Amino acid sequence: MTASLSHDLPLTPPTSHNASMSFSGRGGDFLRLLITGSLFQIPTFGFYRFWLITKLRRHLWANTQIDGEAFEYTATAKELLIGFLIALAVLVPLYIVYFILGIMAEEQYAFASVPLVVITYVLAHYGSYRARKYRASRTIFRGVRFWMKGSGWAYAMRAILWDLATLLTLGLALPWAMASLERYRMRHTYFGSIQGDFVGTGWSLFKRGWWVWALGIVLLALTFFLFVASDIATGSGKPALQGLAGVVGLLIMAPIPLAMAIFTRWHIDGLRFGDVTAASDFRAGTYYGLFFKLIFSSLGFLMALGLLAGLIGFLFASFELVPDMEELSWTAFSVGLLVVLGYLVALLGLGVLQRYFLGRGLWAAIVTSTTVTNLQAVDAAVAAGQPAGVLGEGLADALDFNVGI
Repeated sequence: MTASLSHDLPLTPPTSHNASMSFSGRGGDFLRLLITGSLFQIPTFGFYRFWLITKLRRHLWANTQIDGEAFEYTATAKELLIGFLIALAVLVPLYIVYFILGIMAEEQYAFASVPLVVITYVLAHYGSYRARKYRASRTIFRGVRFWMKGSGWAYAMRAILWDLATLLTLGLALPWAMASLERYRMRHTYFGSIQGDFVGTGWSLFKRGWWVWALGIVLLALTFFLFVASDIATGSGKPALQGLAGVVGLLIMAPIPLAMAIFTRWHIDGLRFGDVTAASDFRAGTYYGLFFKLIFSSLGFLMALGLLAGLIGFLFASFELVPDMEELSWTAFSVGLLVVLGYLVALLGLGVLQRYFLGRGLWAAIVTSTTVTNLQAVDAAVAAGQPAGVLGEGLADALDFNVGI
């Protein structure tokens, strides 16, 4: 009787478990990695960046947890270096051919560059997909590897067609392009034996952010109208119209953080791995805060660097160390070297700030605003997949296209 009763009772479905994501990395540790790594790039002619990128990614992955369990990044700097060298072996012959064609067809030099631009554009999309494939296969969670399949060339063709549609529709097709491309990427992404998916749609993204697109179009049209009016105008009204056009043009940048916040929430809400879902409450105010921190810290850094350069110049002038321009001397060489070093420090310093605020800062903000549901579903995952090749990461790095942090 007891057996029959238990057999007739309905099975209770497993309760879903909400697991908050967390980030435990300290800003000081990340900043120390950035500064020392950036300085090491000067004597190594930039090649230390492969070690820097590896250290930064390991820091971010290791300090990102879901329900207290962290991710692991297993790639090495040597792999990134090899991928970059392979990419150079592919790209250098293309540039040599372009140079030769430019000499042979000097009158059609502008048109000779068109094939090179098209080829590098296709390779950039191909490389971005393969780079994601590489990073996924070097990411481990709970001892199980993420991995991807799918063709980088097929993805590149899709991306090019969507870029064309976006251009022809003045950006109106962008939500559908993002949804289609992310769906392709996620449906070819696996966590062990569990296939990923993306359920976000272009229409849902358009509904969330159509007014941002409309505002951008209006500001762009107004900027164009004001520039045309300033060309026609004469007298004192001309500078005023030009100044107003410049201000309105700068305002076009204002909605970008808002658009990125809308996209981030939509993107995370659409991610799936089997029964595992994600949700985000990322706020636009967070993005604006990071954006303004980057702007003001960059201005402060450039002002401090400018004051330091002025002080050094003053000291040279005070001790009569400014050389005669007609005379080549060690002093002239020293001044030139200081100028070059100052330029490199300025570039590297701005790069440090950008990576700190929009790299680490944005990463931490997105992670801590994300909640994962049904995490227990990944317990059924079985290890599968193999590490991907390094060419894609190398191409994306060489072409400076969507490499990420």
